[in-house]
Amino acid sequence: MNSRNRKTRDAILGHPAPRDVEWTQFINMWEDVADDVEQEHGDRLSVSLNGHREVFHRPHNGRVSIEDIERARHLLASTPKDQGEGSLAVVTVDAKGARILTFELDETKVTDSSEKVRDKQSVARHLRTVERQTGRDDENELDAFFTELSGAIKLDLGDRSFVLLGHGKGKADVAEQFTKWLAEHDKSVYDRVLGVAAIDLSAATDSDIEQRALEVTRGGAV
Repeated sequence: MNSRNRKTRDAILGHPAPRDVEWTQFINMWEDVADDVEQEHGDRLSVSLNGHREVFHRPHNGRVSIEDIERARHLLASTPKDQGEGSLAVVTVDAKGARILTFELDETKVTDSSEKVRDKQSVARHLRTVERQTGRDDENELDAFFTELSGAIKLDLGDRSFVLLGHGKGKADVAEQFTKWLAEHDKSVYDRVLGVAAIDLSAATDSDIEQRALEVTRGGAV
């Protein structure tokens, strides 16, 4: 899948649902990911994927209707859970700092949601580490850290959606605090959070992080 089609797919699966997907790019994406694509009479587009079929209708204004976006969401969600494709962006954050990672899912196969993904050297690409300047639980210091982190996410991930993984509970859960901060201070990044979950970051390998993030994208417990 090329980067443009992956971006279109991620936008359709993200939140909120996009209202600016161009019809021609919508077709291009399906031709890249679907099992069968057929442009039928009457401006209809028939798409089959993993045994499921949907019919989309060419819009008058050139942009895919919100109804067809919802149909596309359901069809894309029919992808078997034992198959990884494309890439997955993950941000991990705890009291010490944060990491921004991407996982190329095409390079490995997840055979069961309870199993660890097999390690391969190039699966995880570490984009950036953002460290907290102090360990104090100070509101101003935390605000500065979150401001730097949100800026790094925008710089490294652009408009891609991502999973946020944290460590700890209550006040120790910096990921949860960051989510609340984003809701108030940076809605553009907040809207791209696919889900928030906890993991023992002190012990987790990159494969553990990838597996936990995949569970979140597949609707697993957080």
